[in-house]
Amino acid sequence: LVIDSTGLKVFGEGEWKVKKHGQERRRIWRKLHLAVDSNTHEIICADLSLNNVTDSEAFPGLIRQTHRKIRAASADGAYDTRLCHDELRRKKISALIPPRKGAGYWPGEYA
Repeated sequence: LVIDSTGLKVFGEGEWKVKKHGQERRRIWRKLHLAVDSNTHEIICADLSLNNVTDSEAFPGLIRQTHRKIRAASADGAYDTRLCHDELRRKKISALIPPRKGAGYWPGEYA
C-alpha cells in the first residue's frame, strides 16, 4: 500500500470573479489523501480534507478504511509520526516510511 496526498484548488464562481474582476479573496484549497495498491495501482481508499489537516492526521482514517490484508505501507517522511506508527503497529502492518528531516530517536516501543 502506498499513501500520499495532494492539494486541490476549488474552482467555482470565485475563480470566475477573480478572472473577470481581479483578486478579491483567498483561494480555497482541499487535500486529497490516497491509499493505492502498489501492484495493481488501484485506489484502495481516499479521503478529502481541509487544507489544514496534516498528512499524518489523515493517515489513521485511511488505514481504517482498508478492508483487505495489508503487509506493508509505504509513505513519505510526513508520515513519520508516532500517530502513524501506532496505527500501523495496531494493524500489524510493516512501515516503509523514511525518517523526517531532523528526526530524533524515539525511546521505548519505537526503537
